[in-house]
Amino acid sequence: MANIQGPFGLKRWGSGGGPPNFALESAPGYRIAAGNTTPIFFGDLVKMNVTGPTGYVEQWAPTDGGTPTKILVGVFVGCSYYSTSQQKWVENRYWPGADATGDVVAKVVTEPNAEWVIQANAGPITQVSMGQTADIAGTALAATAGNTTTGISGMSLASPTVTTASNPLKVVGFVTSPPTAQGADLTTPFNFVIVTFNNQTFKALLGV
Repeated sequence: MANIQGPFGLKRWGSGGGPPNFALESAPGYRIAAGNTTPIFFGDLVKMNVTGPTGYVEQWAPTDGGTPTKILVGVFVGCSYYSTSQQKWVENRYWPGADATGDVVAKVVTEPNAEWVIQANAGPITQVSMGQTADIAGTALAATAGNTTTGISGMSLASPTVTTASNPLKVVGFVTSPPTAQGADLTTPFNFVIVTFNNQTFKALLGV
């Protein structure tokens, strides 16, 4: 069955042999600046802000993988903050880009061996891309096109490459079962690809 385009960011697949709850969420040291007006969605990649205010995470952007100084922190899975409008602490699966008094506490999966499923932006991405590195796509449904109703990411996977060591992700497999399921058709675009972190806070490895 031909795949249907419907990106969802990154969904947890496994832990590369570790227990499934290992480093599920980061320590509370990761924060989003209250003045960061760019939404961050559940399943988005995030990086450390290096331009100011430094020390805060922000949404990963297409082509960031081509900039070695931009290093992946992990995958965003929610946040908590003091809501200016509601006058209380709230838990949210995505950062809407406003309504926080003070820093936003970000939940980020940083475990370096975590494996994730992400939809190819085009492709199909197949066996010839095993071991190659990739960035998120900057065309079609781009990184910022998250769903404000569900809070789910709109990130998808760009075509992999052998040479870009600074890309955030590395291809380690493909979803092929059940054969008729969405994303399991390796002969049509928008298939589901299994990836792990590449140039990330706790590891930086070159594609093979």
